[in-house]
Amino acid sequence: MNILVLNGSPRCDRSNTLKITNAFLDGMNAVNKNHIDIIAIYNTSIEHCRGCFSCWTRTPGRCIIDDDMQELIEKYIDADVIIWSFPLYYFGMPSKIKAFLDRLLPTNLPFMTVNADKTSGHPPRYDLSHQHHVLISTCGFYSTKNNYDALLRQFEIMFKNDLTKIICTEGELFNVPQLSARTGNYLVYAEKAGEEFALEGRFSEYTENKLTELLFPPESFVEMANASWKIQEPVDSAQPEDKSYNFIRQMAAVYNPGTNGKDIILEIFFTDINKTYQLLPGKEKCVVKNTNFTPYTTRIETSFELWLQISEGKVNPAKAMMNKQLRVLGDFDTMLKMDNYFSVGNFSLKNQNNPCKTNMKVFLFQWIVLWILLPINTVWGGAAGILFCSLVPMLGSKYRLTVYDKISGLLVSVLSLATLLSFDKTLIICMSYLLFGILWLLSCKAKIPLTAHYSSSEYGDDGAFDNPLFIKTNRILTMAWGVLYLVITFYSYFLMKSSISEYTGLVNSAAPALMGLFTAWFAKWYPAKVARG
Repeated sequence: MNILVLNGSPRCDRSNTLKITNAFLDGMNAVNKNHIDIIAIYNTSIEHCRGCFSCWTRTPGRCIIDDDMQELIEKYIDADVIIWSFPLYYFGMPSKIKAFLDRLLPTNLPFMTVNADKTSGHPPRYDLSHQHHVLISTCGFYSTKNNYDALLRQFEIMFKNDLTKIICTEGELFNVPQLSARTGNYLVYAEKAGEEFALEGRFSEYTENKLTELLFPPESFVEMANASWKIQEPVDSAQPEDKSYNFIRQMAAVYNPGTNGKDIILEIFFTDINKTYQLLPGKEKCVVKNTNFTPYTTRIETSFELWLQISEGKVNPAKAMMNKQLRVLGDFDTMLKMDNYFSVGNFSLKNQNNPCKTNMKVFLFQWIVLWILLPINTVWGGAAGILFCSLVPMLGSKYRLTVYDKISGLLVSVLSLATLLSFDKTLIICMSYLLFGILWLLSCKAKIPLTAHYSSSEYGDDGAFDNPLFIKTNRILTMAWGVLYLVITFYSYFLMKSSISEYTGLVNSAAPALMGLFTAWFAKWYPAKVARG
């Protein structure tokens, strides 16, 4: 399929609209192999139409102006799909692509026809019935109403049922790196639209609805848009021309009231420019203060340059803390929830969650069944161990199984089978604790320690593995658990030889319970300690 993309943005390759168009093309290419020709109209030589009608009279079908238009008309005629990609300029299209449209006059015949609805027009000179047109456009408003009315009506008149549209309001946000997560979601649906268009020639209702959703509520968008202009405002705000002030205002504009951050006073001190700001989240909006500060609940100290890099996803905030480039004082939990409070940037130590999570109970219960039942009855313990391990693969439909779930299933099954074959019960139980401890300790040498696989669901799942502070915290905890079970191995031998041998599993559950309390405390204390510097 021949696809002609008419990139009408004066920004050419930097066009926000082109980002959506490229995602749409990716979707089409995922279905079929297409020949795509992208023309940056702004860089072409296209004069304005002179209205001389020579293309109808003296040189039928050919314009007398010697520029790039004749070659572009040939591409236009040969195309199966024509994508009009441009931003909204003054309720219409940019002037250069309007000139292109005017210069398509040679593709029509001069004769006037009367249509069935009593309207009139000029018939096409060429058979263009195979063509379909896609209009992709962005604008700097949050609504199409009273903005796109004239443009859409023009395209609907020209192309009628052969027209498909993607109109993305708030399009300027695609130029803000800090909003890449939100705009990236839109591009996913644009790509999906390309797939559906290639297969069905139209979009599904679900995809079309997603493409018409606002990126941010109107109030937030207006605040962000106004904060982006570095122009002196006639209001009593201090230093509105300052980049840091404008950026903080944009952060406040995308505050999510649903997070209930009303008791938070977030203070940010930019060390390189000696500027301090406070963000006060409220019930409906977030207020910015640059004077008359109140006591903070959380204070972040870093350079403005680094804060920008973090917000753009270029620097990991956890790595910055470990390198003493970022310091967090007060309530560290606020830092963990930054991306929840403010729908902009990549400040938080957390990332977006995946729907399918790991569950440590799957890992532990395989061993716990063996430890509790085996001291009581070898047959029950061995049979229960094998039975539970055989059920673990079935849990894969509900939970994301880790390599440790699978290794545990194999080890517990072998130990359970050994008990059914009348191996020494004391030896089997001690061996199980030893293997369990070794499993924890060996994972400390791996890129991702054992506990990280299970606690990552609270910190963005796989995204947490890129967080060096998260990995270091879990490596310490994993080593502590491994050492604990090596200790349990030795005193379990003496318990099994004592009069309370059948209660070994229950007695040995006390130490892990205490370690669990330590783990919960350490997982919060250690990152906060590093953050304080």
